[in-house]
Amino acid sequence: MSLTLRAKFLLLSALIPTLVVGLLIWNSLRLMNNAVSANAERVAQEYAVALNLTLSPYATGGRLPQLRGHLAEMLADPADSYLRYLVILDERQQAILSVGQPPAQLSATLRNGGGTAFKGVRTELGDNLLHARAPLLLVDNHIGSINFGITTSDLKQARDEVMWQGGVISMAGLMLGMLLFYLVTQGIARRLNVLSRQSTRMVMGDYSNTLPEVGNDEITVFTRTLNTLSAALRERINQLEQSQQRLLESEERFKTLFDMAPLPLTVSDRSGRIVAANRAVTETFGQSVDALIGKRSEEVRFWASTAERKRIWNMYQNDGAVHGDVAGVLLADGSVGSVAIWSSSLTLDGQDAIIWALLDLTEELNAKRELKDLNFSLEMRVKERSAALERANTELQATLETLRMTQSELLSAEKMASLGSLVAGIAHELNTPIGNSLLAATSLRDRVIEFDGRVAAGALRRSELLTHLEEVRMASELISGSLHKAAELISSFKQIAVDQTNDQRREFDLLSAVHDTVATYMPRLRRAECEVRLQIMEGLMLDSYPGALYQVLNNLINNALNHAFEHQKGGHITIRAEVVDGATIGLMFADDGAGMAEDVLRRVFDPFFTTKMGQGGTGLGMNIVYNVVTGVLGGRISIDSTLGAGTTVRMILPRCAPQRNSNHHSGSQGN
Repeated sequence: MSLTLRAKFLLLSALIPTLVVGLLIWNSLRLMNNAVSANAERVAQEYAVALNLTLSPYATGGRLPQLRGHLAEMLADPADSYLRYLVILDERQQAILSVGQPPAQLSATLRNGGGTAFKGVRTELGDNLLHARAPLLLVDNHIGSINFGITTSDLKQARDEVMWQGGVISMAGLMLGMLLFYLVTQGIARRLNVLSRQSTRMVMGDYSNTLPEVGNDEITVFTRTLNTLSAALRERINQLEQSQQRLLESEERFKTLFDMAPLPLTVSDRSGRIVAANRAVTETFGQSVDALIGKRSEEVRFWASTAERKRIWNMYQNDGAVHGDVAGVLLADGSVGSVAIWSSSLTLDGQDAIIWALLDLTEELNAKRELKDLNFSLEMRVKERSAALERANTELQATLETLRMTQSELLSAEKMASLGSLVAGIAHELNTPIGNSLLAATSLRDRVIEFDGRVAAGALRRSELLTHLEEVRMASELISGSLHKAAELISSFKQIAVDQTNDQRREFDLLSAVHDTVATYMPRLRRAECEVRLQIMEGLMLDSYPGALYQVLNNLINNALNHAFEHQKGGHITIRAEVVDGATIGLMFADDGAGMAEDVLRRVFDPFFTTKMGQGGTGLGMNIVYNVVTGVLGGRISIDSTLGAGTTVRMILPRCAPQRNSNHHSGSQGN
């Protein structure tokens, strides 16, 4: 069914207000329902408070049945109260008192803790009743419940009156709007008919008539536009004639640019017959334009071999274009050269055609061949560098073997028993940079062999040379970085090994000592996904025993890994130091692990106390920490822990440790 624009406007004007009115009525109904529910719940809460205050003295004294007559009289006249029934249940959901007209079964939803909760009162809205339930204190402190129903008929009646009045007002406004819109569209329709008749005359080619422009509304604007269009069409016809002339001139200019282009260009039809060629073709290949027109490329002296022409033509037919592929051709002097060929499809005089662009690469390829000697020299230097890297890797392997032998020697002393895990960690850390160095050196050697083959074959390109140089640089940087990391690990290990072996007093930087200790545990920390945070200022110097401090930190880190993070991943360890005064520092070791129970915390410093008896624990780790801190380092130690909230060890250490004799102290790692 086809409708006029006016009819569509009328329908749209009716539909949109109808939707708006419908939404307003729906929203009003929703708001009224919410208001009814909210007011009913508020009344229920007030009733619950009043009933609780009234019934509590009787309920706690077991005298609720005495109120039956009074309550029944209160509920007898519905006009006196909103209350329609009242049921008091004991803690076993048995009725103690029931007045009014309660439902056959009280709400199971309220009994199970459901419904809407409002200040301790749970409610459920029925058809004309709001069922409510509130707690009541009974005899011997038993908790019963008050169950009552409140009528909502008055609230719903008020809601319905408001909705009816709003609906009448909305419908009256809708009808009035429809009438006004009808009158407006009637005038618009008359003016549109005039515009339609004018458009018909313009279609028939009559541009002489001009419509009157009255007012400044949208239709007047359209009328003005239609008048302008009529005049513009006459002007446009003149412009098209002028554009045709400019197009002919543009084609002439394009032909000139094509002929003057320095790059050899030819145009052929789909069968390969040449239809146009520029002067650069003659200069590069010695073929005149007249000799090329109408011929295929294999019919003139051009290709170095028929196979080259066939290869390029097949490539075009298969891929639809040629993108810079190199082919052998005969140059103007008769020598064989190389050109890069591009092609693109176009339409010429309404016919499909192909434009070919040729770039002479002969001189560039000759220059690349001159790089062969330079490539050979570069290859020799790369081989020498690779040999030097192999020797460095061999020395690193020897150093690793020396570290393993050192481990065996250190294990012979009781106080250095912890160095076993230390060497294992260092060895594990060294495997990564050494393996990276070996992999890079091996890959570099393979690339050198491949590069040698490309050079020997005479097929080396500038891009391949640059790529090879970049790979050599990247491999050298990787090997250098890996060896530097291995050297830093070995330096940290040597410092800790010397301090723990000699156990001599010296000045040392606290941040460096803690950093070296943490570095030896990095493999285990990474496996446990544990992050260590160091909050120690730089330049904090101590005149003390670094070996003893290493042993304290080793035992604390072992305890954290074996106990705090035994059953969890992703923990954090924080080591913080601060200056207490000029002669004292505070050192804190904290973790956010499992923590300790109160009975474990009380005995944590006792010798031979362990929570892992029979699982490898000796119970001496924290006892040794206490003895070293209070004895060798001359400080104090305390520990705070909460089960599930982590552990914090606080140490107060003098910056200048007290003098002591050369007796050795020993301890095991962790309890």
